[in-house]
Amino acid sequence: MIVTALSQYEKEKFTSKTDWRMRAVSATNMNLRTNHIYVNSEDLMEVGYTYVLPKNILKRFICISDLRVQISGYMYGVSPSDNPQVKEIRAIVMVP
Repeated sequence: MIVTALSQYEKEKFTSKTDWRMRAVSATNMNLRTNHIYVNSEDLMEVGYTYVLPKNILKRFICISDLRVQISGYMYGVSPSDNPQVKEIRAIVMVP
C-alpha cells in the first residue's frame, strides 16, 4: 500500500494524549488494590469523629475510580444511639 500526503498536517505522526491502553489496564487492576487496605490503629484518636466504612462500599468506590481523574461522592450514614462520635457510613452517592 502506498500513501501519499499532500499537507504537513497529514505527514505528522498521530499520538494520543489520553493513553487509553494504559488507563484500561490500570482500571482492570483497581479491584486487586482493594485486597491490600489496612487501617493503622495508632492513628485513632478519642477526640473527633470516627467513621466506619464497610469494605464492600469502599471496594466498589475504588473499582469505579480512575487513576487520572479525581472522583468524589456524598457519604450518608447514621450514628449509633450509644455513641454519637461514631458515624457508620451506609451509602456513597456519586454525582454524574
